[in-house]
Amino acid sequence: MNIRICCTGVKMINIIIIEDSEDDYKYLADAIHRYAEQSGEVFSVKHYVSALLFLNEYKADADIIFMDIELPDINGVLASEKLRTRDSDVALVFVTNLAHLAIKGYSVSATDFIVKPINYYKLSALLGKIVKKIKISRDDYISVTTVYGVERISLGEILYVEAEAHRITYHLPEKKITYSGTLSACEKILPAEYFIRCYQSFIINLKYVASCNGTEITMTDGTVIPLSRARRKEVMAKLAAYFHKGKF
Repeated sequence: MNIRICCTGVKMINIIIIEDSEDDYKYLADAIHRYAEQSGEVFSVKHYVSALLFLNEYKADADIIFMDIELPDINGVLASEKLRTRDSDVALVFVTNLAHLAIKGYSVSATDFIVKPINYYKLSALLGKIVKKIKISRDDYISVTTVYGVERISLGEILYVEAEAHRITYHLPEKKITYSGTLSACEKILPAEYFIRCYQSFIINLKYVASCNGTEITMTDGTVIPLSRARRKEVMAKLAAYFHKGKF
C-alpha cells in the first residue's frame, strides 16, 4: 500500500513501514500524517506486511524505514542485517512491544527505536531529528573554483567555513578546500536553515555544533570558534530552535 502525504511544495521524504499488524500500521501512518500537517513536510509512505517481500522489492530508495522486530516470516533484526548489505545510509527505526529487543538494533546501526503503543510526541521528536539530518545530507551541493579546478562540496559535509586574507576555506571531515572569495558570498549560497555566521570570519553548520557557552562555539571535531557579541543573540536563538526541533 502506498500513501502520499503532502502539505507543501518541499522535497518528498520516502518512508517504508514493515509491520504485520494492520492496527499498528494504521496508527503509525496516521501519526506520520499528523506530523506532516504540523510540520509542512511531504512524505510518501509505503507499507509491507512481509519483511521478505520488502527485501525482495527494495531498491535502496527510502529515506526512513520503520521495522517491526516481531514479524511472522523473518524477524526485523535479521531483515535489517540483510537490508544493510544493500543500503547502509537509510534511517532505520525499530518498532517493538519490548524495549529490550531494540538493543539488538545497534548491530545493524539502527537510528533509534519506538515502543508500542506509539507515543505521538516521542515519534514527532524522532521524525524531526531524522528529517533534519536527511535534509542536510541529501545531494545538495555547491561548486567552487580552486587552483586545482572545480570542486563539488556536499552541504552536509561542511563543518564550518573560515575566511582569512581574502581566502575561503571549507572545513570538511576529511579535508579542506580553499579558494579566493569572501564570506559574504558564502552566506548567499549556503542555506540559512543550517548555516549561520557567528563571527566576522566564520560560518558554522548547526548540525556540527557540540556546545556553546555564549562566547565560544565548540564543533563536533573539537574546533573552538569565537562567537561575536553582536551576533550572540541571533546565533543562540537559532541554535536553541535547531536543537529543540530535534530534541527527544
